[in-house]
Amino acid sequence: MKFCVIIVNYNGVSKTLDAISSCLAEGVLAQHCIVVDNGSDDRSVEVISQRFPDIKILANSCNAGFARAVNQGLAVADRDFVMVLNNDAQLLSGTLEAVTCCFLAWPRAALVGARLIDPSGRTQNVVAALPRFWHEILPRALLKRMAPKYFGGRLSGERQSVNVPSLIGAAMTVRRSFLPQLGMLDEDFFFYLEETEWCARAHRLGFDVVFCPDARVEHALGGTARKFQVGSRIEFQRSRLLYARKVEGRIPWVVLSLWMPVKAAIDFLANGMAMVLTLGLLPRQRKRCLTYGGILLWHLLFRPTHWGLPGKCGK
Repeated sequence: MKFCVIIVNYNGVSKTLDAISSCLAEGVLAQHCIVVDNGSDDRSVEVISQRFPDIKILANSCNAGFARAVNQGLAVADRDFVMVLNNDAQLLSGTLEAVTCCFLAWPRAALVGARLIDPSGRTQNVVAALPRFWHEILPRALLKRMAPKYFGGRLSGERQSVNVPSLIGAAMTVRRSFLPQLGMLDEDFFFYLEETEWCARAHRLGFDVVFCPDARVEHALGGTARKFQVGSRIEFQRSRLLYARKVEGRIPWVVLSLWMPVKAAIDFLANGMAMVLTLGLLPRQRKRCLTYGGILLWHLLFRPTHWGLPGKCGK
């Protein structure tokens, strides 16, 4: 096989075992399955090594972030194509063959993404428009009406491979021979938008970013985000500001820096009023209010670097 697969694990050993099994079933050799563990405390490294003794495991002592962990895997990958697979995703039959066909059909393709399907068989968002600062200001419903193909993101009716602005990175494959030009993931992004910046960089360098509809991957979607609701939302906001500064420029970064705390305050007040009106009896409403309150506090405290997801490595 021409594939290596990199799976980043953080306290998700059961899902990671399933992801590995799906790769082996698709014909990836065990020695070309690379698991990068980000300081898990659930015995992940021990369990994975016992179950799959030939798997290559790179163990970090702390949570190094997604981009840095993937880059560790890329540094030791030695196949033509390297798939970065979320640990809550599983390859379905024929996925790697379809990805190979897409790379052959698109000789300038640096990145190829698969169709993502939830466990019930419904297509998830698979592509996205490259972020612009005004996307954060306009209502999401209006954006979907303006460009449903990319703000909707599912491309469920697409039957041919197509060049797209950006891929959802749950199952994204890079052509390794292009890495010297493309570069690794930007490790300034701890969690969220690292793959988006990679796609933007690929387009800027004249490469193609391709959605491959015949490659199908089952994806549970957002396990980490659900587990650490406030922390993951803070990480997204941090990454969004970083993306604006690095890709969009100083003025968009300033606009977002001013707008995002205002929006957090509006969301917090709106959900707070809703919680009062419902007498705090709805758990989901209470959770939303606390989430927006945490985001607002993070902004008001000048965005402390240690807030967000737990277990981070020190700089």
